[in-house]
Amino acid sequence: MIRIALSNLRSASGRLVAAGIAVAVSVAFMVAALLFAQGFGDTLANQVRSSWAGADVAILADEREDPADAAEVLTDDLLDEVAAVDGVEAAHIEETGYLMASAGTSSVSAAVTGLPTNGQDPVDGTLPAAADELALNETDAEALGVTVGDTVTLEAYAATPGTEETDYTVSGLLPDSSSLQLTLHLTDDGLEGAPAEIIPAAIRVSAADGTDPATLSTAIDEAIGERESGSGAGSAGEAESAGEAESAGEAPVDVSTVEEVVEQQIQDLSGSTNMLATVGIAFGLLSVGVASLVISNTFQVLVASRARVLALYRAVGATARQLRGATLLEGLVLGVVGAAAGVVLGLLIGWGLSGLVRALWMPDFAQISPTPAALLVGPLVGIAVTVLAGMVPAFRAGSVSPIEALRPADVRPAQARFPWVRMIIGGLLGAGGLALCLLAVSTQSVLIGIVGCFTLFIAVLVAARVFVPPLIGVMGRALSALTGRSPSILLAGRSASSAPGRTSSTTAALLIGVTLVSAVLVGAASLQRTIELSTAEDTPVDLVVDGSGDQVAAALDESTVVEERAVVPAVRAEVTVTDTPAGASGSDSDAEAAGALTGDLTIASAQDAEDSVLRSDGFEVEPGTVRLAPGELGGDGATADYEGLETTIAVGGETFTLTVDPTLDVPAGTALVSGADAERIAEAADPASSAEAADAATAAETAEQTWVRLADDATIAQIESLTSQLSALDVTADADPSLMRAQYADIFQVAITVVLGLLAAAVVIAVIGVSNTLTLSVIDRRREGALLRALGFSRGALGRMITVESLLMTVIALVVGVGLGTFFGWVGTASLIGETIDPTLSVPPLPLALIGVAAVAAAVLASALPARTMSRVVPAEGMSEE
Repeated sequence: MIRIALSNLRSASGRLVAAGIAVAVSVAFMVAALLFAQGFGDTLANQVRSSWAGADVAILADEREDPADAAEVLTDDLLDEVAAVDGVEAAHIEETGYLMASAGTSSVSAAVTGLPTNGQDPVDGTLPAAADELALNETDAEALGVTVGDTVTLEAYAATPGTEETDYTVSGLLPDSSSLQLTLHLTDDGLEGAPAEIIPAAIRVSAADGTDPATLSTAIDEAIGERESGSGAGSAGEAESAGEAESAGEAPVDVSTVEEVVEQQIQDLSGSTNMLATVGIAFGLLSVGVASLVISNTFQVLVASRARVLALYRAVGATARQLRGATLLEGLVLGVVGAAAGVVLGLLIGWGLSGLVRALWMPDFAQISPTPAALLVGPLVGIAVTVLAGMVPAFRAGSVSPIEALRPADVRPAQARFPWVRMIIGGLLGAGGLALCLLAVSTQSVLIGIVGCFTLFIAVLVAARVFVPPLIGVMGRALSALTGRSPSILLAGRSASSAPGRTSSTTAALLIGVTLVSAVLVGAASLQRTIELSTAEDTPVDLVVDGSGDQVAAALDESTVVEERAVVPAVRAEVTVTDTPAGASGSDSDAEAAGALTGDLTIASAQDAEDSVLRSDGFEVEPGTVRLAPGELGGDGATADYEGLETTIAVGGETFTLTVDPTLDVPAGTALVSGADAERIAEAADPASSAEAADAATAAETAEQTWVRLADDATIAQIESLTSQLSALDVTADADPSLMRAQYADIFQVAITVVLGLLAAAVVIAVIGVSNTLTLSVIDRRREGALLRALGFSRGALGRMITVESLLMTVIALVVGVGLGTFFGWVGTASLIGETIDPTLSVPPLPLALIGVAAVAAAVLASALPARTMSRVVPAEGMSEE
C-alpha cells in the first residue's frame, strides 16, 4: 500500500500542486484568524492593565447603582475614610466627563479626565499644571489639528449660541493609545471648571511599601462596612430605597484588588475577542469546505485517469483494500504538506496584519506570537478535510476491476444517466429551505432564516449535477451559433456536459464564493437602504440651520456636500403644553407650579420648504396640530404620554391652541405646524400686520431657518466640519439625521470590507479549483486533443476550447450565485428588521457588475495554463500514449 501510494505521488506530483495550494490557503486563513484574535485579546488585556497602573486597590460603585448616581457613593468623605486606613499610601478619586472639543474648524466629542496615573511622560511639552491647561495623545492632537501651545475650546453637548465655553491651552502631548474616544487630561481644578458633568468612576488606592494588596482590600472593605453600618443603622428603609443594599449595614461599593478588577474587565471584554475568533474560524471552515470540493474533484479525476494503472495493480495481485489505503494515504500526505505550508503562510499573514494595525490604527496592538490553538486547530482541520475529501475517490479506486487493464483506449464514453436521486433530494431540500426562508420573513426570525438559507443552498449544491451540465451544453450550442458555428466553442460545451461530475463540482466551488459575496453585498445594501428610507420618513431634512443670511448661504454654497438648500420662514415663540402627565416638570417656575411644560421654540412648516430639500413627506402636519419633542420644553423626553394634549403658542399678543403630536424626530429647538397654521402664526408675529401686535410686549420674534439636503455619501468628518463652520457664525445647526445616516454607512462599509476580505480566501480557492480541474481534464484528454489536432484543429482552437469551457462554468456560477445571493440578502434583511420596518430590496449594480468582471477575468487566467498545455499536444505523441 505504501509503495503504491509513493508511486502515485511521484507520478501525480504536478497534478496535486493546485489541490495542495487550496489546502494551504484554507489552513493559513484559520491560523491567521486565530493569531489575530489572540493578538486582539492581548491588546485589550494590556490596555486594561495599563489603565490601572500605579494602583493596588480599586473601589467601584456597586453594580446596582446607576452610573449617574456614582457621585452620591464615591464621595470625598468616603475618600477620607479610605485614606485613613492603615497601609494606604495614597488615594484619589478618578473622575470622567463628556463634552465637545473644538479647535479651528474641527469639533469632536471628547472625554475629560484627570492626569495620567500610569506613569506616562509627555513626548512633547509637559503635563498640565494650571487649571486652564490640558494634555492629549499625539493621534488625538492630530485629529484636532493642534500642538503644544495651541488653544482647545470645550463646551457642553447640545450647546446653543451663548452657552458658556472654556478655553484650555495644550501643555503636552502623550504617547499614542488605541482608545476609541478622544481623551483630554486636566488638573483637578481644570476638571472642576470644565463645561461637563463630571462623574466619579473609581477610587484608586496605592498601598504602602510592604503592604499586601489583598490584605489592604479587606481592611478597606471592613472600614467602609463599619462606617455604613454606623451611619445607616437608623435609616435602613432609606438605604434600601436608594438601592444601596438589601440591609443598612452593607456598603454600596465594591472593594477589590486591582488584579481582580483587571481579570474581571478582561473577562467582560473577552466576548469581542471570542466573537472575532468565531467569525474567523467560521470563514476559515467555509474556505475549507470549498477546498474539499477542489480536493475531491482532483482525486476523482486522478482515479479516473489511473483506471488502467489501478486495474494492472489488481491484475498482479493488489487488493481493493490496498488501493483504497494508497489513495487515502496519498490524501494524508497532501493534507500534511498543505497544512504545513498553510501554517507558515498563516504566520506571515498574521504578523503582516498586526504590523498594518499598529501602523494604521492601534499603535499599541500586541505583537502576535504563535499559540497552541493556532498551530493545532488549523492544520488538524485541514488534514482531516483532505482525507475525508479523498474517501469517495478512494472507494472508487478500490472498485476498479482487473478487466479494465484490457481496454484498448482510455477515452470513456459520456455519462448519459440522469441523476434522479440527486434531483429528488435536491428538490425536497429546496422546498424545505424555501419554506423556512418564507417562515423567517413572516416571523422575523434570524435563526430560522439562517437555517432556511443554508438548507436551500445545500439543495442547490446537491442538485448542481442535475442542471449545470445541461445548461452548459445549451449555452455552448447557443454561443457556437452566435459565433458562426465555431467548432471549438461547440466542443467546449459538449466536453463540459459529458463530464457532469467534474463540471458540477467545479461550478459548485465557484458558486459558493459568488453566492456569499452577492448575499453580503445585497444584504448590506438592502439593510442600509431600508434604514435610510425609514429615518427619512421621520427626519426628511438632513441639516436644519436656525438662521439665514449671506454668511450662512456662503458657507453652505462653499461646502462640497450640500446639494440643495431652502430658506423657511419661521417664528420664535413661547410654546406651552398644558395638562401634562403627572410627574412632568417644566423649565419655568410658574408653569411648573401649574403642571405645564413651557419654552421658546422656533415655529416652522415643512410646506414652506422646496420638495428638493426633503427626503420624504414625513413632516406633513395635520391642521390644528403641532409636532414637537416634549424634551425641548423640559419634559422627560418621552412622547406617548403627551399624545393629544393641548398646546398654546403665544405670538404677538395672540394665543393659538393646537393639539400635541409628540415626536423625537423634529429638528432641535423646533416645533412644526401645518402650512395654514404657520401662515396665521406668521401674521400674528409680524408687527406691521396690526397696531395692537406692534405695541404688545409679547410680540414674537420673526426668524428664518435654512433647511439643507446633503449628499448621500457625505462622511461624518465632512458633516461635522460643516456644522463647525456654521456654529462659528453664531447659528445653531442640527445635523443629527445626516450624521446618523453617515454613521450607518460607515458601519456597513466596514462590515462589507471585513466580510469580503474574509470571503476572498474562498474565492481564491474556487479559482484554484477551476484551474486544477481544467489542468487535470487536459491531462485526461490528451488523446482527444491529439485526435482533434489530427483532424485539423489549430493550437489556438484547442486553447479557445478550454478557455470557453472555463467561461461557461463561470457564467453559470455567476447567474445562479447572484440570484441566490440576492434572495438570501433579502431574507436576511426582512428577518432582521421586518417586524418594525418594511424591508426594501436594494441590488447594488456596480459592485455586482465588478464581481462579474472579476469572475470572468479569473476564469480566463485560470484557464491560461491548461489551454496552453492543451494547445501543445502533438498529434502523433498524443495518439500513441497508453
